[in-house]
Amino acid sequence: MNWEQLLRKNGKKFEILGIALRGIDAIKFRPKETLSHRLAKFIVCYLLAKEHHHFKTEQPINEAVCDVIDLDTLIVYEIESYAHSTTIKKKLDDFRHPLIEDLIILDLRKMNLDWEPFYGLRDRISKYCGPI
Repeated sequence: MNWEQLLRKNGKKFEILGIALRGIDAIKFRPKETLSHRLAKFIVCYLLAKEHHHFKTEQPINEAVCDVIDLDTLIVYEIESYAHSTTIKKKLDDFRHPLIEDLIILDLRKMNLDWEPFYGLRDRISKYCGPI
């Protein structure tokens, strides 16, 4: 979907949700995010972009900030290192809004992803550049 189609389809919804057009398709990280959280956020954004969807990261919705929102479908993606039932309930409450189509919580612990090669690369870069 191109920009014009996206705005025609969801422009009013963006206005109601408080989604500005600045920073679309840019990946923002919070300072305290872990490397695995950042990598997972990147992968979600990469997969959305590959499907020609537009996204925003660190977007305020209600009183919370979501990791990634697909602007074409208005689906929120939340990345959690350990998503226990209270965390899931809080996320459901945080992002409950009539315009949000769905909330997908990615529990990194349950995904059994092997981040070790990335941690090794991080350590090698830190050796030469300082802590990352």
